[in-house]
Amino acid sequence: MARAQSQFLRIYDTAGTTYQRWQSYYSNVTVSLSGAAWIYVSFTASGITAGQTGDESGVTLTAPALPLVVDAFNLAIARAHLLELKIYQFDANNGNSSPQAGQETLATFVGEIVGMGGTLTELQIELGSALSPVGAQIPPRTFSTRLIGKGCRL
Repeated sequence: MARAQSQFLRIYDTAGTTYQRWQSYYSNVTVSLSGAAWIYVSFTASGITAGQTGDESGVTLTAPALPLVVDAFNLAIARAHLLELKIYQFDANNGNSSPQAGQETLATFVGEIVGMGGTLTELQIELGSALSPVGAQIPPRTFSTRLIGKGCRL
């Protein structure tokens, strides 16, 4: 059995409005997955490793510096959009023209853009958690007795 992996990236806001849906496996075609259309953009994601849960590590995306990509990421930074990356694994012998019904989800990462750079032809986007890695955070508020009441004393 030949295994293959596909990557899907969704850019959306906290209200649930989706701005972009990209996939990087099915070359130069738009595919349907979960009732939505995903266009082809040649991006790669790295940084998701097995067994690393809750460690606040980020994911790095590398994408071509096309106007569609640059505009989408600039808007995502300006409006603090979320990015959801899903990586699927499937049997490549069953066909490679569209996502298979029996594919497994290998990893899912949700974060926002915390850094962006690159060259004239390529962008590197760093995705990270929107939450502070130290302490409790309920953005954009600070814990106070007015919000949570009087704390328990032992």
